[in-house]
Amino acid sequence: MEQETLFTASKWDILKILSSGAKSPIQLAKISNTSVANISQQLRLLEMAGLVQSKRISNRDKGQPRLLYSLVGNHSFLITSSRDFVEKKLFKLSEYNKVVLKIWFLDNPQIHYFLEKAFWQIEDELGESDALLFDTSSFSDLSLIILSDKPETRKGLKKLSIKNPDGVSKTVSFNFKPKSEWKKIAKASQSKFYTLYDPSSIVQQKEELTGG
Repeated sequence: MEQETLFTASKWDILKILSSGAKSPIQLAKISNTSVANISQQLRLLEMAGLVQSKRISNRDKGQPRLLYSLVGNHSFLITSSRDFVEKKLFKLSEYNKVVLKIWFLDNPQIHYFLEKAFWQIEDELGESDALLFDTSSFSDLSLIILSDKPETRKGLKKLSIKNPDGVSKTVSFNFKPKSEWKKIAKASQSKFYTLYDPSSIVQQKEELTGG
């Protein structure tokens, strides 16, 4: 299958919906306002491509099994068009790749360089952290929130002063918070947080509970 056909509008809608959690074909059809037959066809193609997986579970209400579909791993389909390099490729992403891409997808490109440089400072500590978030309330002095119950992740991480190639300087600070306090912090704070790393869905679970 051509890679471009994996990302038609209908398949893209399915992937976006599944990013919030596993769904059955009936649920996907209802959300997408289309037929179950159409959804099932798209799911078969996505499963063949290795982008989604199915799991048969017991439906206790009806006494019949049903299928739930979920995303598999981390992937990115990159299309590059530049003066001397034009290419397209489907990649499997590491957690590092995923964080960098999330930085690139921020709508303020002027801060991408600073957040990337700051992330390089904490890359080795990523496995010891439960989540990494960017506080979007300020784009002058930048703040990264690290959720972790391991005090050793604090060692060696200080406020950074970073200068980009154009000579612009910004300060990036690291704020450590216990993961058990996240829900309280998010509820009380007036800030908006952009999730860069959340392997256990700590942040996503909070958003689903509160509708945030």
